[in-house]
Amino acid sequence: MAFGVALLITITSASLATAQEAPVAEPPDTTSEPDTTSEPETTSEPDAMPTEPELALPPINAEVDPGQADLDEAVLKRIDAQTNADLESVAALIESALAKGLSDENSSFAKKMLGSIQLQRGQGLAGAMVRLRGRRQIQIKSEALRALADAVKHDPELAEAHMLIAQLNLLPDGDTEAIQKATTAAIGLYQDDPQELSKAYLLRAVTQEDTDKKVADLNAAIKANPKNTDALRERAGARLQAGDVDGAVTDLQEVLELDPTNQQIAQATVQQLVDLDRADDAVALLSKTIRAKPSEGLYRLRAILYRMLDKEDEAFADLNKALAMQPKDPLALLQRAEIALGREDVKSAKRDLKTAIGIAPQVEQIDQAIVVRCFIAIEEGRMADAITDMQTLIERNPKDTFRRLQLANLYLQDDRPRKAIETLTGVLDSDPKNVSVLRSRADAYLAVGEHQNAIDDYESALAANDSDAEKDDQANKALLSGILNNLAWVLATSPKDEIRNGERAVEMGKRAVELTEESEAHILSTLAAGYAEAGDFENAIKWSEKAVELGTENENDQIDQLKEELESYRKNEPWREKQETEENQMPLLSPEDLIDT
Repeated sequence: MAFGVALLITITSASLATAQEAPVAEPPDTTSEPDTTSEPETTSEPDAMPTEPELALPPINAEVDPGQADLDEAVLKRIDAQTNADLESVAALIESALAKGLSDENSSFAKKMLGSIQLQRGQGLAGAMVRLRGRRQIQIKSEALRALADAVKHDPELAEAHMLIAQLNLLPDGDTEAIQKATTAAIGLYQDDPQELSKAYLLRAVTQEDTDKKVADLNAAIKANPKNTDALRERAGARLQAGDVDGAVTDLQEVLELDPTNQQIAQATVQQLVDLDRADDAVALLSKTIRAKPSEGLYRLRAILYRMLDKEDEAFADLNKALAMQPKDPLALLQRAEIALGREDVKSAKRDLKTAIGIAPQVEQIDQAIVVRCFIAIEEGRMADAITDMQTLIERNPKDTFRRLQLANLYLQDDRPRKAIETLTGVLDSDPKNVSVLRSRADAYLAVGEHQNAIDDYESALAANDSDAEKDDQANKALLSGILNNLAWVLATSPKDEIRNGERAVEMGKRAVELTEESEAHILSTLAAGYAEAGDFENAIKWSEKAVELGTENENDQIDQLKEELESYRKNEPWREKQETEENQMPLLSPEDLIDT
């Protein structure tokens, strides 16, 4: 989790923003303009005494304080200092005074004063950095660090200077050791200031490489200030790295408890929970935030979470609320269009897509809009248009295996099996053991009558699946049963004598039937075909009758073929099926030529 980086930006920008290069405070006005409303000033008598200076300098003891004159001049100039150059001049005078010699008391005072001046210089320079870029910013940063180093050299108790040193070193090319040294000094000085102490511990924590030391500093930061949300978020990240998922979630929940109206924190917290597969917890926290301060953005975010949890109705309701608050939210409209497609409500999907593009024409080019348009085309049977949209998505992200599989499937639906084979081969070049892709390419090979290539891919898919340790879930069972069924089918029914293998077809068919618990008519049919190829027509008829019975109950689209297969087995004739698709030769359109949905 990248908590540290976000924290770095927060701390640094906040500190530098407050350290502006402002002029030194105006000194009090020690002189007055003449009062023009008073009586005219009378001429002084010739023997009148000269006026005494308003600031009489104390007598200088040259033997005890040879630098006293420079120190006195520095004090006077400090009052009138307006610019960074003025402060440098004052600092030079104090350094001169120290070099010439001062009494212990004056030396201590001079060093404190010099430390204060250098801190002010460092703060001003740090503030100026915000407005600079490139080499000049780097130069000013170095100058600020030198000023701050002088500040703590002369007055080690300047906690602000230590903290600013640490914050400047958080910037690129900073010194981690300098951060730890400066924050350690600040921690010692802030023992009576819990708020600043918490910040110092947090600042030191983000540079700790040792997880235990990092967590110890974060614990101290939170103990000093239990409401330090940055420290809580940083500790959540450290706990995640240490494998303490529950502890991390607890910290993230506490962050949102402290500030339920902060949408930025809410979204970051929700994202962390989603990354932990804790979408239910994310929904609960988001719901609390919405109750505190409803907004269209939060409703839209919760709709996304509901969709992750397959709660489409709840998602749809939240999107309606988001659009009620902000009718011109194109992203909410696109999400609602996706849900409408899932409900086979193409009309509503098209309406929302059109409205979204009308509100913000640039939306038409984002991936989500292209996906919606693509699936509208699929629902309307415009496969060539859908293929063109899917190609656009893949061009933007060539490594998206899911989209490439979708494209291959669209090619198959549009009777372009060789294009599907080409697409799937490209995926397998980089991922040769992808079971789903191997199965899909095998199906495409069957469609063009290349049975041996199909068998090779099915066998490779089985081998890759068997090496997968996590193969007990329902999705994997469905994938495996499909591979077994299709392999058994081609081994039993291929018109090529050298391809068929009745015994292996029966073996594969039995496994497929067991995985599906005799619930799929076409898989029962495949086992029957295997028995027929092996010459066991008694079992062929038995399983074929079960397939016809189940297919009739479920109104299977292939019921006519299932009945024909049964009649063939009753005649002691095995089933043969070529399964070769005539390639669609119609050219595909460019994106500019797509039908307006």
